[in-house]
Amino acid sequence: MNEIRTELNIRLEAIRSLLLESMALVATRVDEVTEVFLSRDVAGADRIISADDEFDLIAQQIEDLCIETLIREQPVASDLRTIVAAMHMNSDIERSGDLCANIAKAVGRLQGIQVDDKVRDLIVRMAAQAKVLFERSVEAYDGLDAELAKSIDALDDVLDDLHRDYIQMVIQEAKHGDMVPQQSLQFALIGRFYERIGDHAENLGERIRYIVDGWTPEREGAERAKARAEAESPEIQDEEVRSRGLAVIDSISEERRIDATRRDFVANVSHELKTPVGAVVLLAETMQDANEEERTRLVEHLNQEARRMESIIDDLLELTRLEEFDASKEVVSLDETVMMAVDLARGFAEARSIDVAVVGMPSSVSIEGDQRQIVRALVNLIDNAARYSESGTQVTVTIDPLVDAVDIAVSDTGIGIARPELERIFERFYRVDRARSRATGGTGLGLSIVRHVADNHQGRILVDSKPDEGSTFTLQLPKHEADAASS
Repeated sequence: MNEIRTELNIRLEAIRSLLLESMALVATRVDEVTEVFLSRDVAGADRIISADDEFDLIAQQIEDLCIETLIREQPVASDLRTIVAAMHMNSDIERSGDLCANIAKAVGRLQGIQVDDKVRDLIVRMAAQAKVLFERSVEAYDGLDAELAKSIDALDDVLDDLHRDYIQMVIQEAKHGDMVPQQSLQFALIGRFYERIGDHAENLGERIRYIVDGWTPEREGAERAKARAEAESPEIQDEEVRSRGLAVIDSISEERRIDATRRDFVANVSHELKTPVGAVVLLAETMQDANEEERTRLVEHLNQEARRMESIIDDLLELTRLEEFDASKEVVSLDETVMMAVDLARGFAEARSIDVAVVGMPSSVSIEGDQRQIVRALVNLIDNAARYSESGTQVTVTIDPLVDAVDIAVSDTGIGIARPELERIFERFYRVDRARSRATGGTGLGLSIVRHVADNHQGRILVDSKPDEGSTFTLQLPKHEADAASS
């Protein structure tokens, strides 16, 4: 047992050391990317973007260590808290590194644009505050100091206030004509990146407190609810009455989970619509003082943002339909269904100079289900493949009949997906590369719709992907009974 405990301690210390290294790296990277951004150093920005792999490497090492520790060791409750918290912290740190890379990516897009002194000052102050947040996280985690971790919340509030001032400043600059709308939107995103780095640092503080004493925001909320319930319950003084009674135990864990899911969903929807709505307001305000030529350009940007809101709302309505109504049952030709999807998706792909090829037809397979839903799922998969592929490449749709099911695989040779991301890609509004997805009109709901379609048809969705090598998403659906019986 002592040998096991010693090995466990070694692994936990290795995880802790890597987390501290990664957190300190974020603090340093915030400084570096801010200097590069303000000096418009494209070469420096490219170095930072390339160096983002450092975070991926450390994150992978931490993840492997956590999994290996859970499998090979015998961690007690406190050690399990440490491992669970480490996995969450690892995710927050990695995403902070991605945000630094996103700021670096903006350098090329804003090349040659002069930054107003007031805007520059707020960027410097936001960066300094974000760095302080991560430095405080390092200090709190190194000493497992719950009070120090708790103080991170107040530091993040300061960053939130700076971000609010920054956004107001950017809007004023746009209204006065010192920035064109596209520039102002890009600067607004920069501020948002810094704010989100602070949010991740706040999450680190919460995880540190969880390691020390098991505290979580959810547990605190539950305790408040319990206290309110006890305060509202009538006191029973009669000892004899108290000795006899009826206890009713009603589990509300599922209810709480649904409430939490609903809150997260509302928050995500609000956040996703906030950017295009803000852009529409900003563009409308700027148009008031624009000349005819500028107004024409602004109207086009306005239309783009309106179409983006329309896409988000359309996908939200589709998700609602999928969750509330069962799929209709009709026998349809798989070949016809696939070609309908390819024809609908081909326009977007061709606009990006990407060819869509179909392999495995004619398959002569029939499936039972809702053709509209299945077409929508396949269109989403083909669109995603085109969205994350380079111009001049090919997306391949392959039909592969099995004994009692059929695989419809959509393959690309695009940017691929890192392993830590694969567990989350079917979440609503989750994007592997947010900047690229938004630039090409993605809503972050497409894969969630695909998953719901698969569930509605008693099928499943599989994914195989490697960074820089491409991805293959496979929608597996049951064959029509007659086809399955004849196979």
